[in-house]
Amino acid sequence: MATVLVVDDRATNREVARLTLDDGGHHVIEATGGPEALDLARRLHPDVVLADVVMPGMDGYEFVHQLRADAGTADIPVLLYTANYRPDEALPLAAAYGVTQVLAKSADPDALLAAVERALHAEPVTASVDAGDVGAEHLRTVNAKLLEKVLALDASEARFHALADVSPVGIVSGHTELHATYTNPRLADITGYGPEQLAGHGWMCCLDQPHREELLHDGLPVEPVSFYGEQDLPGGRRWLHTTIRQITDEKGGFVATVDDVTAVVEHEIAERRRIAERFDSLARLSGAVAHDFNNMLNIILSFSEFTAEAVRDAVGTTLAAEQAGDMLDDLDRISQAGKRAAHLAHELLSFGGREVVQPTVLDLHAVFAEVTELFEPVLGRHVTVSVDLHPDLRNIVADGGQLTRILINLASNARDAMPDGGALTLTADNDGDNVHIAVHDTGHGMSPEVLERAVEPFFTTKPKGHGTGLGLATAYGILRQAHGELVLESSPGNGTTVHLYLPATDEPAAGSTPPAAASAGTGQTVLIADDENGVREAARRILNRAGYTVLAAGDGRAALRVARDHPGTIDALLTDVVMPHMNGPELAAALTAERPGTPVLYMSGYADPLMTDQGQLDPDVTVVGKPFTADRLLAALHATLTAAARR
Repeated sequence: MATVLVVDDRATNREVARLTLDDGGHHVIEATGGPEALDLARRLHPDVVLADVVMPGMDGYEFVHQLRADAGTADIPVLLYTANYRPDEALPLAAAYGVTQVLAKSADPDALLAAVERALHAEPVTASVDAGDVGAEHLRTVNAKLLEKVLALDASEARFHALADVSPVGIVSGHTELHATYTNPRLADITGYGPEQLAGHGWMCCLDQPHREELLHDGLPVEPVSFYGEQDLPGGRRWLHTTIRQITDEKGGFVATVDDVTAVVEHEIAERRRIAERFDSLARLSGAVAHDFNNMLNIILSFSEFTAEAVRDAVGTTLAAEQAGDMLDDLDRISQAGKRAAHLAHELLSFGGREVVQPTVLDLHAVFAEVTELFEPVLGRHVTVSVDLHPDLRNIVADGGQLTRILINLASNARDAMPDGGALTLTADNDGDNVHIAVHDTGHGMSPEVLERAVEPFFTTKPKGHGTGLGLATAYGILRQAHGELVLESSPGNGTTVHLYLPATDEPAAGSTPPAAASAGTGQTVLIADDENGVREAARRILNRAGYTVLAAGDGRAALRVARDHPGTIDALLTDVVMPHMNGPELAAALTAERPGTPVLYMSGYADPLMTDQGQLDPDVTVVGKPFTADRLLAALHATLTAAARR
């Protein structure tokens, strides 16, 4: 084991060398500079000296020169190691001082241990030139390296300032007492203070008062710390994220970064506000739906009880005309409430873009001719209507009934916006791949706040009882389902323009086909599948009364079992869409695989499971919407059977 004196002004370098030499079995003593190392060498006479080249006060060359000048230490082997010189640069001058080995500080630990072993077993060496020549060479070598380092430092500083000047965050650096000696231009932009005001403790305006006082009291923290909050600055209130790190070299100090995250925070706040508004809108929607449906259900349940009581009272008696009239009136109230509930359900499905629709190619000239005839009872005599359609207006693809509903709803809104009369103008022209329909009224218009919420379901500015708030919401949903767009333009005193954009097509418009009439069956067998007992029983009664033979099942799996057990033909499948275990489309696929050619008629008020990825019903799919009447169900079934017979 040898005693090695390590001479280096940096503690981290001494620690690295000590760990390597300890692992090699050597005893290490340390010195922080040349004078201290000379004293230790004279007193302890180490076996080997490992000295840095560049040190303040006395560099490695001067240290070796004085070590060799003392007869008591002249024979001690010396190794020089350096991070500033290349070994081949340092070796000529080192050899002149009697040093035969120069190592890079980045050398492997094994290289250092091998160099120590060589030094221990080598013959002592002396300086090869006289002191004057060595001194001159020493100065030339040191000056050349100093110039190289100064130029590199200047280039590094220029790069630092270039990077700091364009940095998106504020940068601060300074002493351990948290006094800033440098701030970049971005920090001045963020805070609104000039560089002079940010110097010293001025940069701490980026922190709130409690954190500022804590740092000034406790001093620079050892570990990096971050502070986040809103600060009142000359440039306005800003949300800042400030991180402070200690510099751990011998000089110490700190560096801090200040990131202005105001835009991010304001976006998050706005997003949270939008989410809250969506929840408020959903709360209003659910509340309004529950309110309206509860009213309708109350009518249905109450008048059902009245009718049941009247029937029970009439048992065993002859029903008088007055009693029958009261019963029929009660039943009519039930029917009207049911129709209102069905209408509300359709409006909600339209808003959600999930109503059962059958888009066709429409000629808008024909559509507007029909719709304007319906405007008079809606608008009254005080509103004038004008229509201006482009003569070469392209056809569109949409559900004609829904488009008519949109235009009548818009006319109704326009009437309410013009209580003292006014003008309603409808225009349509070609707009790229779309047809643009504009409906303009000369009413009082909408404020920006109302305009922003105008398409929310159940939002209305009309007095209670004068509107449900579903007109524009329904129009928006219908347009979205048709791959179109609805745009509102309005301001107080300037009326409102509703812009509708619908996909255009060059296909010819479909001919007007009258709806299929309800037709009596001729004994055909129809398999009904619906998991709702009441709906299934209603459909069974309607078809039985019309002369059809009915097989019924409560779900898709049961329907397949019924079909397999039935020995005769099944002329049609009438199935609900949404059912547990096996839905309608799955049942239809399984049944037609076993009984090819069986026509299928779906019954549903919710079309989503039947829609394609483009949000449209497949052309081969036929749906009768729920709730259905006897006439509508029979007409749809007759059309389905007739189409199958043609195929």
